[in-house]
Amino acid sequence: MARIGTMAIIAIEYTYDVAQSELIAEHRPTHRAHLRDLHDAGPVLTFGPLGDDSALILVEADSPEAGLNVLTGDPFVALGVIKNRSARVWNPAVNPWA
Repeated sequence: MARIGTMAIIAIEYTYDVAQSELIAEHRPTHRAHLRDLHDAGPVLTFGPLGDDSALILVEADSPEAGLNVLTGDPFVALGVIKNRSARVWNPAVNPWA
């Protein structure tokens, strides 16, 4: 596994409920501020949109499940605007965090 220290890089994809696009837009600044705080604290490496209906978040964690747990406090999770969250270990061929 690609690791930073003793942890793996976990790629987490959010798929948004586009029927709630107004709610998503309204709360996006809070969502992004939360992810920036997690980035500043260390577990979130980077994040950004994948088109209009999804996003990719790279997290440093022991497992995919632990990666999802890092994001439990995300306002989008609490609002229920995420239709699906998937997580898996990512092994980058070129690792800028190594």
